[in-house]
Amino acid sequence: MPRPCSHPAISRRAWLRSLLAGGLALPLAEAARAQSEPRAASLLAALAGATTIRQGGGPHRLYVFFDPNCPYCHHLYLELQPLVAGGGLQVHWVVLGMLTASSLPKAAAMLQAPDRLRAFETNERDYDFAANGQPGGGIEPARTIEPATRRLLQRNLEIYRGQRLFGVPVMVWKTRGGQARMFIGVPSRSQLRGWVADLA
Repeated sequence: MPRPCSHPAISRRAWLRSLLAGGLALPLAEAARAQSEPRAASLLAALAGATTIRQGGGPHRLYVFFDPNCPYCHHLYLELQPLVAGGGLQVHWVVLGMLTASSLPKAAAMLQAPDRLRAFETNERDYDFAANGQPGGGIEPARTIEPATRRLLQRNLEIYRGQRLFGVPVMVWKTRGGQARMFIGVPSRSQLRGWVADLA
């Protein structure tokens, strides 16, 4: 069964093809269920100190930890796009740079870009089709990581590790009833749509 992104040992291009061809079975069925409210609430509170890239302007808010080279994160991005385009959803993408050697400079490239959202969308639009031939996200890695950018990415990573998370993507949100929820991995399409419909 596929797992959330946590190890760069195999070709991401081949991995993504195999996942999509197989319908992307739910990763880690036991661990990828919506988690307990106290843990999710703690994560939501910690996210006040995170640097995010906001996509969409709808009233309902979802946070997603992602790595630029993660195929599961890319698949979740694709699944969320119709919901963002519908105008009801805003996604706050919490960028990490931890999976491969190019993850950190790609994450930095997004945060150092004049338009962070455009840079993020370039990474996803060109996923596995980068001009330089690198697998994973399509953004050109930053040649230099500015100290301020490094601090922002380090803070995001500290939040991630401080909450004892594993793998990406990690989704966290608050329901209309005020309950905090989180999920590690990629949910089914029906699960995702159900959760988004209940977002605060």
